[in-house]
Amino acid sequence: MLEEPWIRTMQRLFYPIMSAFGMPASIITIAILWKGNLEMSKSIIYYLVSLAVANFLLILVVTIFRDIFYFYVDVTLWWPQPSCSVSNWIYFTCVYALIWLTVAFTFDRYAIVCSMKLKLWYCTARTARIVIIAIYVGAFVAAMPTYWMYVPVRTTQPDGSLFHICSLHRNLSSIPFLSAYDHIQTTLWIIIPLVSLVLTNGLTVWHITVTTRVRQGLKSVPSGKESEDPEVARRKKSMTLLLMITISFLGHWLPKMVIKVVERFTYPPVNRYDFYHVVNVVRMLCNMLIVLSSFSNMCIYSLTITRFREELFRGAKYVIRVIFRHPSSSLPPPKQVKIFSI
Repeated sequence: MLEEPWIRTMQRLFYPIMSAFGMPASIITIAILWKGNLEMSKSIIYYLVSLAVANFLLILVVTIFRDIFYFYVDVTLWWPQPSCSVSNWIYFTCVYALIWLTVAFTFDRYAIVCSMKLKLWYCTARTARIVIIAIYVGAFVAAMPTYWMYVPVRTTQPDGSLFHICSLHRNLSSIPFLSAYDHIQTTLWIIIPLVSLVLTNGLTVWHITVTTRVRQGLKSVPSGKESEDPEVARRKKSMTLLLMITISFLGHWLPKMVIKVVERFTYPPVNRYDFYHVVNVVRMLCNMLIVLSSFSNMCIYSLTITRFREELFRGAKYVIRVIFRHPSSSLPPPKQVKIFSI
């Protein structure tokens, strides 16, 4: 009997656990943000909600319709063959949307901080809605070629039985269009977004730092009383949220980007079905790290947005009260019966 590779065993356990925690975390995040009681502008709310929705769809597709289902159920027995292609099309749509929504959000913050003229017409709720819709539509179209890149592939289980998993087409290099697109992906969701994030965040942080020093100098505010200036405090909160989202994005996505570039320059090409090869192992770990971002984003919002944390605690307290409420307390009070004696 063949022994299952340890990385596959780890995936088999990891994805159900992340489904149990990551999906509720994304739904809670969407609900709190959409409620709108966070004292934040509409454009920021729209961007954060769109990011949370993309995270939810990503974990839904990856954990349930791709990995969990393919780990425990033979795809060819329950779903038609196109299900493999469709699930990866949706997966890459979510990937592109997440990446470019993060870029759009950082540019929105750059515009509102560094350019007064751009702020007046760009940093509005209407523009945010247009940008978000355009990114989702563009991501859907840009991910379309992946429909033909992934197919069910017959593999051998540890017990010797045959099984189908959804994987990259073995003869991808023999199809010029798909081979070219596979290389264009490196630019589409690695190089350009990474450069844009570093540039816009660097300029935003630099501008906030410089203007804060000038403001404090004009007001002659001692260094120990910086927090007394509400404008400085607001800018620092905005910078903290921006940096936390960017650091989270880089922490979860940069390893995947790096290993994808490594795969491009590895010769001979790595056999993706060799689950003991270091490149494949790192790639699978990076995929799990991306799924983990759906849960960590809620933690970031809880740490950086005070009102989000308050709403989260208020909701948790309400759920706890409902669960542990004594059954008799939910019953209406008994009617008073008057007893007359003769």
